[in-house]
Amino acid sequence: MTRWTAILLLTFAPSTVCAQEAPQGWLGLATPGLPTVYVVDETGVETSGTFLRVTPDSLVLLVHDAELQFEAARVRRIQKRGDSLRNGALIGAVVGVGMGLIAAGISDCPGEDPGGRCPAFRVGTLLGSTAGYAAIGVGIDALVVGRTTLYERPVAAPRSAAPAFQAGTAITLRFRW
Repeated sequence: MTRWTAILLLTFAPSTVCAQEAPQGWLGLATPGLPTVYVVDETGVETSGTFLRVTPDSLVLLVHDAELQFEAARVRRIQKRGDSLRNGALIGAVVGVGMGLIAAGISDCPGEDPGGRCPAFRVGTLLGSTAGYAAIGVGIDALVVGRTTLYERPVAAPRSAAPAFQAGTAITLRFRW
């Protein structure tokens, strides 16, 4: 009984936790390796410059050989040039699976029995199509240089006594490339 009491006491005993100090105004902003960033302020004006440093309450850019400081409360969004090629690969792979299923389903088998089953050929057709279209998707995505959002100011939810869903409310899906 005393062993279990000791385990419970150690489990629920208060302890201290030490961590690095995180900038309070920039939750989710990863700063290493940011040569050029695009900052949109609260008025909607976009400024591009070279990233210099971030403090808990401001962001500093080098714009036309002059340091420009943005207060955290006035920044709406921060983006960097370029995006991941992963979405192009995924879109291409999905198209490749669809096209591969069609091609594997309607193609004749190689060899003396064109109407046969040939599962290895059909699986190979599906895999080849998936890989080929994924490569095409990566190529197209590499040609279209996009932006990656690094920080977006959280939007305060309006306080309302109305229920979350009302008659006539629609759900909207938005896809970003």
